[in-house]
Amino acid sequence: MSRLVASAIACLALAAGSMDTVQSRLSRGDARGAARALEGLPRPPADRVAELAAWLDAHARVAWAQGRMDEAFARAALAQAFAERAGVALPPLDAAFGGGRAWIDAETGLPVRVLPTGDSGQRGAELGRELLAAAEGRASEGAWLAWAAKLLDASVAPPAIAPRAAKETAAEAVARRRVALLQAACQARAGDAAQAGASLRAAARDGEPMRGFALWFDGEALSRDGVRRDPRLAALRFAQAAAEFDASPWMRVAALRRAADTLEPIDAPEAARLRAAADKETP
Repeated sequence: MSRLVASAIACLALAAGSMDTVQSRLSRGDARGAARALEGLPRPPADRVAELAAWLDAHARVAWAQGRMDEAFARAALAQAFAERAGVALPPLDAAFGGGRAWIDAETGLPVRVLPTGDSGQRGAELGRELLAAAEGRASEGAWLAWAAKLLDASVAPPAIAPRAAKETAAEAVARRRVALLQAACQARAGDAAQAGASLRAAARDGEPMRGFALWFDGEALSRDGVRRDPRLAALRFAQAAAEFDASPWMRVAALRRAADTLEPIDAPEAARLRAAADKETP
């Protein structure tokens, strides 16, 4: 065996070991250790799709555990898109936060424990561009990534929605439900509560995996100027969303803070109580 071949094998073994280390640390809830292990692990090339999905997924979980919700959502969406193309499933939620709980909802293919809260500020546009730049986003089955990008950057033009097939496959049904929920979230964020209502209410039923997501965006719709504007009910929706994110500490905090901000103009004492609850729960 030549020295060059031996060196290449050693490098591959080191890379594999590094990814194993990342996954092991994530499974124990050690986000800081996983982040350190990821620092020396370059992004896999686009043709190694399953590896790229795992790499993006690891970055999403580190961002989620460290409180960067916009980044976690964007990375998780990309990871899921690549995982679907590779025909692999992303692992469940980190064991430290409840082993066996879903990280990705089987009915919509969206992350269950994270949504774009707007915490990245102007960087949201950059994250949105990453979603739009992915090859998956340019394929018909990846149009949902443009809706996800629009949640991060409101200036993104809404993509066309393909008509429902007369007889759809299981994968097409998941894609349709995903687009409907993302479109409703975008409409709610834009203040179009009437259009967003039906899809969000369907997802907000008791026991639905995406209930927290739906309650949050119903809260956004109710907090905007419009026919349905109701700050007190909006604050209740955010508080209900916080209860749904039981295995997502930073999302609980974000929801409680949004509830407080919504109530502040009309009920400062209750807003202060919610803010104190958020501070107490901050990881």
